[in-house]
Amino acid sequence: MSKEILVVEDSPEIRILLESSLEEYRTVFCATLKDATLAMSKQPFQLIILDIGLPDGDGLRFLAELAGKPETRSIPVMILSAKADTANKVMAFSVGAEDFISKPFDPIELKARVAAKLRKFEKEASRSELIKIGNIEIDLLRQKAHLVTRGGPEPLDLTTLEFRLLTYFAKSPDHVLARDTLLNSVWGYDVNITDRTVDTHIAHLRKKISRSNCKIETVVGAGYRFVVS
Repeated sequence: MSKEILVVEDSPEIRILLESSLEEYRTVFCATLKDATLAMSKQPFQLIILDIGLPDGDGLRFLAELAGKPETRSIPVMILSAKADTANKVMAFSVGAEDFISKPFDPIELKARVAAKLRKFEKEASRSELIKIGNIEIDLLRQKAHLVTRGGPEPLDLTTLEFRLLTYFAKSPDHVLARDTLLNSVWGYDVNITDRTVDTHIAHLRKKISRSNCKIETVVGAGYRFVVS
């Protein structure tokens, strides 16, 4: 799956440097905290690069809010800021920052640090081989899923793509995921398929999990949302 990075930075000049440094990743840029919050509601990210001084608020306060939410606290956050005094660094690390990079920065060093944080994130994610959501359990190691019932586990007969879809949804509950996000993350960027293909696979997956307390809701004009009832 693709590595997706959210960059919250309002400087056009810094954005150009970051685009060059992070060209191998799928990067979403936001100039405000409001836009960043909206972007995070639409898709999951593996890393966040965050400025401190933003037009609509304090990046450190935003970081503290992320650390306080179960759905975002595990996402590594790198602070990228010209406010590199000791007080800001101490505050950043105390509220959950993984790293602090001062402006101006060396693009090569930033690229290396990003790669290191993403590797760490992947290793930590791989340690969790079982995802439990509602009464569905997903075994990532064996690539199998089953429904938990009073009579015992019942296997869900999923295709490889259905399993990948279910896993992706289960990792982002309550998020609205656009069709393009699902296409890029589950099928891959180079696969020539249509939105209709996504709809068809989701329709099949819905039927197969219909006896669970998990549902895939259609959000008109936006995409899909995985919820536990």
